[in-house]
Amino acid sequence: MLPFIPIVLLAHGSGLQSVPAAYARTCLDAAQSRAAIAELKLANPAAIQRAAAEHIGGGDFLRSRLCRWNEEYIYEITLLSRDGKVAQVYLRAVDGQIVGKNGE
Repeated sequence: MLPFIPIVLLAHGSGLQSVPAAYARTCLDAAQSRAAIAELKLANPAAIQRAAAEHIGGGDFLRSRLCRWNEEYIYEITLLSRDGKVAQVYLRAVDGQIVGKNGE
């Protein structure tokens, strides 16, 4: 079976690009996430979820994960947009800056 290679959108210049994050992504479980947030003083997950929802024009929060992409921590937020489509928004955990999205 082939390995799962997620395709993510990363900010580059003024636009967003799709790039593979092959073998560079590790997601933390709940306990690891809490420890990393406290130790590294990462952005508040609730504030990140609100920012992600605002970015797609509103919607319902479905899931949030804290993942490490190479050496950077990224929140992966999954939302249900107002038109019923699932959207994912990726934000840097250090400062809450949006680095990509897909769906909508």
